[in-house]
Amino acid sequence: MEDQIRNELVDYNRFSITLGVWVAIVVVFISVLAYILKRRLSGGKTVLIVGLCDSGKTVLFSKLINPEYSPETYTSLKENRCEDVSVTSDRLVTLVDFPGSEKLRKKLFGNYLQKNRNSLKGIVFVIDSSTFSRKSRDVAAFFYDVLYESEKKVPVLVACNKQNCPLAKSSQAVRTALEREFGYINGTREAALDSTDGVARKRTLTNTGKCFSWDDLPLLRLDFIECFVKKENGDVGDKQCDIGAIQAWIAAL
Repeated sequence: MEDQIRNELVDYNRFSITLGVWVAIVVVFISVLAYILKRRLSGGKTVLIVGLCDSGKTVLFSKLINPEYSPETYTSLKENRCEDVSVTSDRLVTLVDFPGSEKLRKKLFGNYLQKNRNSLKGIVFVIDSSTFSRKSRDVAAFFYDVLYESEKKVPVLVACNKQNCPLAKSSQAVRTALEREFGYINGTREAALDSTDGVARKRTLTNTGKCFSWDDLPLLRLDFIECFVKKENGDVGDKQCDIGAIQAWIAAL
């Protein structure tokens, strides 16, 4: 009788241990699955809109939310944010319009391009094509830093805006000019020293110096498109904006 009871206790203990192990495995599995699902659902939803001041970022931001809305814009020191925007019928994103002020670059780089980079689905870099000829160096320097700080890990769309203006540069002209300016920046930064002991601080995208080419960034998804987000005085036709290429790019991310 005692042997039978002892055997039953042993069997019960074995069962309890086995059950405990399986419960622990199931709990760990569910926790890992929940974490993965949370990352997929919450991460990679933000489309960041950046560019110099007066490039048309805020109007684009508004048009992506409501194409019929044409807001009066002004220089701001605070980003605009809108969640669950239906850029297409089946895809919701979070749009962030970040101010172009140089004073806020540190916040842009530290908060969005470094700390919260995994939350980014893509970056739209807006350029005023009508003033690009005289602002090409400023545009290139900012764009260069955006690519550098994001470590070339986030898809980027260069939106050559204001194509309805007479002096607007084409997307191909902008692409070629930026490629040339990136070469100059590469060369300058490679030659720069951050201390008197000759230790170079290289904040460069590539090691190709002035011979930079877009082909030097094979892992980066980089696209150039032409658009206009606001109808200008003298424009003919009923079209208030042309942002279809931007919407299609976001939908394809």
